[in-house]
Amino acid sequence: MKTFHSKLFQLVFPALTLIMLGFVSCKEDDEELEPMRMFQPGGEITAASSESSVDLTWKTPPNTVEDNATYTVEVAKDTLFQTPIVFSGVTDTTKITLTEEQLTVKEIYFARVKTNATEGSAGESKWLTSARFSIRGAQLFLDNPVKSEDLNDRAVRLKFISRPELTRVVLTPVGGGTPVEVALTPANLNEGAVIVDNLAAGTAYTAEIFAGTRSRGTTSLMTKEPLDGIVVDLRGFTERPGVLQDTLPQIPNGSTVILKRGMTYTISSTVNLDKSVTITSGSDLTVPGLASIYFTSNFNVTAGSNIDHLVFKDVNMSSNDATARYVFNINNASTIKTMLFDNVRASMFRGIVRLQSQPTIITDFTVNNSVLDSIGNYGVLTVDVATSQAQNIVISNSTIYKAEKVITSRNNSTSVLIENVTVNESPVMNQYLVDYSTSGTNNVTNGIKVVNTILGIGKAGNQSVKGVRANANTLVEAVNSYSTADYVLAPTSNFAIPGLSAYSGTSLSLWQDPKNGDFRFKDANFPGKASTGDPRWR
Repeated sequence: MKTFHSKLFQLVFPALTLIMLGFVSCKEDDEELEPMRMFQPGGEITAASSESSVDLTWKTPPNTVEDNATYTVEVAKDTLFQTPIVFSGVTDTTKITLTEEQLTVKEIYFARVKTNATEGSAGESKWLTSARFSIRGAQLFLDNPVKSEDLNDRAVRLKFISRPELTRVVLTPVGGGTPVEVALTPANLNEGAVIVDNLAAGTAYTAEIFAGTRSRGTTSLMTKEPLDGIVVDLRGFTERPGVLQDTLPQIPNGSTVILKRGMTYTISSTVNLDKSVTITSGSDLTVPGLASIYFTSNFNVTAGSNIDHLVFKDVNMSSNDATARYVFNINNASTIKTMLFDNVRASMFRGIVRLQSQPTIITDFTVNNSVLDSIGNYGVLTVDVATSQAQNIVISNSTIYKAEKVITSRNNSTSVLIENVTVNESPVMNQYLVDYSTSGTNNVTNGIKVVNTILGIGKAGNQSVKGVRANANTLVEAVNSYSTADYVLAPTSNFAIPGLSAYSGTSLSLWQDPKNGDFRFKDANFPGKASTGDPRWR
């Protein structure tokens, strides 16, 4: 039996071996009959986007002659291509251009490319898939978001780069609502601006500009809140420059006085204020200039007044005598909770605010988003008697130039903050940026901080200025702030500002035309270009 099995194995095994080799041989023959697959496009798909098209490029596959290959390109809105294919095409180069005729501007897409099969033996390649891309689209709006001066509570001025094909603008409420559409006229195209009214107050909109059905840019905006409370509208009195002076003594406490843009109002004799008031330019997008107040005298306060707020907003101020005039020259005892100058242009004053002789307490004194120039020896704020006080002082987002002094006080304060400010030709020789001058009443409890600010040359080209004077217990510090090479401390000065960084160039090399109030940056390499100085110049 054992012999029989052995002989059977000897006979069967060689036959099985031959059969298996035959299968292997057939398998190899079958594989040799299948066409080889083309190599996948090389590298990655890169996208170069423009206003109205996008170029997709890739590299020639390895071991492929460039002119002998064609490629299929497909585009979809998802990377797995499970959504409908929005474009499919064949090209014989390693580049394809897709336009706004084929793809929607600003939509996100993905592309995939494969090397097509050849006529002979090579099959198509696997797909190479791109990262996300889009057609960038035009951006013809000049401001995004729209600037405050081009907005009011019911209208917006949209500024744009004019092109002949532009046809309309559409404003859509962000929270939902009926869009507002305005056709562009030849006058709009000539001016590069259009005013859209009948908008809702305090509402966010997205504005879009079109050439026919094609978008040519978007921007965002928020209409202003309507004025509330007691409104005294002087815009109808166009032939009475003295109407502001005549009206102020008669208005109720807390009134908002609206001035007509482009008109000048005169303060020709002392006006004593005894109540809260806000004075502002009214909304009129057809008149770009602010209302102006011209001083041949000044404001004062009534003795014993207790005033919540005195606010000047969106107005220009100037005087006939830079050696004698103030906006406020206060010589009566009073208390004022808030004194605010917001988006004010003030020029040619001996001082902006002087607390002269009797006890006056200002809780919060603020200058914001303003330009002050040609200011004499009483500076922006002078507390000229030790019985008066400005407790919290803030100068922010503003430009001060050609000012002999900035802040001077004979009494203590709680805090002083100078932030995002451009200062040049100030102070004058041997004077201080901030001066708490009286021993015993020269403490600032929470310190004096100079933040994101640039200090240039002293007034009249003088290179002998002083920084900050206060008692030894007052913390004085500069954060992300610079001084130009021609900002030079007086030789005997011990009042430098700790933390102030030195810029190697002069004020003339840093700014475009500082002598004439143009503080746009000339030096593109200035390290504080994007983060220091008045934001309007960045």
